[in-house]
Amino acid sequence: MNRLSKFILILLVLSITNISYGYKISKEDRLKAFKNSISEEAIGNYEKAIAIMKTVHADNPNDYLVNIRLGWLHYLAKMNESSVKYYKEAVRISKNSIESLLGLTYPYAAMNNWSEIKSIYKKILDEDPQHYTANLNLAKIYFNTSDYLNSKIILEKLYKSYPSDYAVNLYLGWTYYYLGSKSKAYDHFVTALIVNPNDASAKEGLSLSR
Repeated sequence: MNRLSKFILILLVLSITNISYGYKISKEDRLKAFKNSISEEAIGNYEKAIAIMKTVHADNPNDYLVNIRLGWLHYLAKMNESSVKYYKEAVRISKNSIESLLGLTYPYAAMNNWSEIKSIYKKILDEDPQHYTANLNLAKIYFNTSDYLNSKIILEKLYKSYPSDYAVNLYLGWTYYYLGSKSKAYDHFVTALIVNPNDASAKEGLSLSR
């Protein structure tokens, strides 16, 4: 065997070794780990559910599904800083993943980090301007901080796409109410009650807007 052939053989062996090293766990074991982790989550045993997934993560740290699940499980276990770490890893692995960005808002909300959450929703809306959840939740943040004008801008845009949506009409009703437009508020509270007849907030808004 000449030198070139030996060199090619060495590269091939190294390549195979690296591939094997990157994926020590079999597909069947990975699937079993997810199944067992989900079963533990279902009974509230979050620490055990996390431990199961960490065995997979140790061999496959760049597995998107493993990281996003660990982000979720740490959030459920109220380990918010760890949750942020794993969700950020999921975002890094799959840069176009909106679901991992939405997941990241959960631990940040638990930590009352609303500035980070606003940044995340704006990033999502840069990619998908019509995204329902990002628009609605960003409007809620503005509403809850009494920034009714910015809330109104977003909610009016959402209303064009979702004119019968309960949450959109409820928040738009209250936004118009606080901006002094009672007649507009009244109409949206009526729509909210048509969709959800027993809603206390919509009933209160309707009474105040008469």
